[in-house]
Amino acid sequence: MLSARLFFATMTSMQTDELEEYLDSLQRDARYRVDAVLRESAHETTQRVTLVCDDESEQGLYVRKYIKRGSGMGAAYGRICEAQKNGRRFRYIPHVVDCYTTGEDDVVIMEYVQGEMLHDAVLRCGASFALAADVFPRLCDAVSELHEGFDAPIIHRDLKPSNVMIARDSLKVIDLGIARFYREGARDDTRHFGTRSYAPPEQFGFGQTTVRSDVYALGMLLFFCLTGRDPGPDARDEGFCDPRIPEPVRAVLLGATQFDPAHRYADVRALRAAFCRAAAACGYGSIASAGKPSHQAPPSQVVALQPKVRVFEKPRPRAAMHAVFERIPTPVGVAWNALLAFVAGVLLTGCVWAVFVPNQTDAAYPLWFRIVEYGAFAAANIVFAAYALMDKRRLYARFPRWLRIAPRRIAAGAAAYFAASLLAVSLLMAMVSQGLVR
Repeated sequence: MLSARLFFATMTSMQTDELEEYLDSLQRDARYRVDAVLRESAHETTQRVTLVCDDESEQGLYVRKYIKRGSGMGAAYGRICEAQKNGRRFRYIPHVVDCYTTGEDDVVIMEYVQGEMLHDAVLRCGASFALAADVFPRLCDAVSELHEGFDAPIIHRDLKPSNVMIARDSLKVIDLGIARFYREGARDDTRHFGTRSYAPPEQFGFGQTTVRSDVYALGMLLFFCLTGRDPGPDARDEGFCDPRIPEPVRAVLLGATQFDPAHRYADVRALRAAFCRAAAACGYGSIASAGKPSHQAPPSQVVALQPKVRVFEKPRPRAAMHAVFERIPTPVGVAWNALLAFVAGVLLTGCVWAVFVPNQTDAAYPLWFRIVEYGAFAAANIVFAAYALMDKRRLYARFPRWLRIAPRRIAAGAAAYFAASLLAVSLLMAMVSQGLVR
């Protein structure tokens, strides 16, 4: 009888603790107002939120992640939060404010990282060795912080251009949702995640991921910085042969992306040092002391890059329509472009028809006037409008330097051409009507 009472008392206590924890998590959730939903998937929802204070004022921007418990994701955030609460400071890892559970989800609150994704930076600036020399050493330092800042290395496992955020004076590695801790003696990962263009073979069932797995992904990121394109399956098989990749750097890429992890660089420091040596061989001097993270290198050991202006110093504005299309799936953008091309084609066909088969009003004007009106001015304005409205992501990916043209100049030029054409057609129409020209 006594043991039964103890059992029920224990169960009641456990239920009470769980209820208190649940109510506490609800109160924590209520402190934040959702500003935008950044991403949704089966296992994770990412929101941009603001903190609502007791006086109803709002503070800052944060990222809130709901991660399904049992999905095998998000374990790294708790370890990072604990380390930061114990006084650790990380330069390249977002600050994790809070971690708690609610319902079936683990919840993470962290700083909202300002800046632009590496993917957008390469589109804007254009892929180049100068860009790689600026970004890649700092990116290596960021991953080294994950590998060396904890008792067991944190393996990111999803290093790709959209998970690297860059501002003028900072770089941060984000989205540690599928990061895992290295476990001595484990045969392979319990769950296989990652982006195939950048993830190593062992990440999909060929063995346990280690620090050399992130070395592989960094090699693929270096390829992206140099060429502006995702490394397809043929890139490594063809030995990264590309006129934009100098031979010393190509050797670094090969050393980082070997199929067998044992044949890759032993760690990120070794990869960084090899890249610095290759950059020096290509005339870029000593980017930073080989093997030592750049933020720890004495100023006397850091040599300015050529050219001296950092590639991210003055971000250029992006076209408004391009910013809109960044928020929608690519297939929707392709369908929109197809519809836009169809409508523009119909209108251009109408222009040709109006020139050679004019209606009663247009027939009163000479052929040369109809050619100027419909063939030059009307058709050109239709093309300008279609270009302004189209989803240009694929165009920018193929011709990255296109983004370097300021959108304001393009818009101003198109508007000026439209106004000039309208004025010219009106004047010509008046002159033909008065018989001044035939």
